[in-house]
Amino acid sequence: MPDFDDKIAVVTGAGGAIGSAAARLLVERGARVALLDLPTSRAHELATQLSNAVRFIPTDVKDEGSVREAVAQTVEHLGLPSLLVTVAAINLTGAVETLSVEDWDMMMAVNVRGVFLPIKHVVPHMKVLDAGAIVNMCSVSAFVGSTGGSPYHTTKGAVLSMTRSLAQELAPHNIRINAVCPGWVDTPFTDAYINAQPEPAALRAYANGLHALDRMARPDEVAEAVCWLLSERASFTTGSELFVDGGYMIKR
Repeated sequence: MPDFDDKIAVVTGAGGAIGSAAARLLVERGARVALLDLPTSRAHELATQLSNAVRFIPTDVKDEGSVREAVAQTVEHLGLPSLLVTVAAINLTGAVETLSVEDWDMMMAVNVRGVFLPIKHVVPHMKVLDAGAIVNMCSVSAFVGSTGGSPYHTTKGAVLSMTRSLAQELAPHNIRINAVCPGWVDTPFTDAYINAQPEPAALRAYANGLHALDRMARPDEVAEAVCWLLSERASFTTGSELFVDGGYMIKR
């Protein structure tokens, strides 16, 4: 299924479970991929596993200079990017009255600015190509709330609004932008959150039961949705949110 032959893609958060799954599928389907993540991430390991069609570029998505340089390196070593997937995110929790301003600001910096900056610096190259597709990793958390999760929910709501607004702005340049909204996804990111709670086993069972399919998503299932939205098979889809939630939202 060579959806992306001769296409250059940028994936942020490429060392994580969802980012790496998306990068693998993109490579399998013909793309050359820039893997953007922190130097301490597993993206370097992923780059050694994949073909020479990928390049790991250490990047701090909340720092404009770092993102600007990463995109410049992508252009220099791979070519002009026409595909972008923004996955990088963190999750810091706490009651609103005890949550520190520093933690709040860090969430906004990584989860919102860290989506804005890659878009800002990749879009000029898409405009040169007069074509592009962007997928932002959002969440059902943009639509629901949870105790102690206000920072994360706020950031995902911001990403959804950013996606909708930019869809209008970028449409005249043949650039599509959409959001994928998973429910709970079975990843180390999720494990770390669950294991930090007082009753991890009970929380995991509860999380599974939130979905009509009675389980969490696998990263590859989310990656399939990402690649569909990036492909020409979704050529008339922009400004949309695609739920990959196992029926989470229909149970609300």
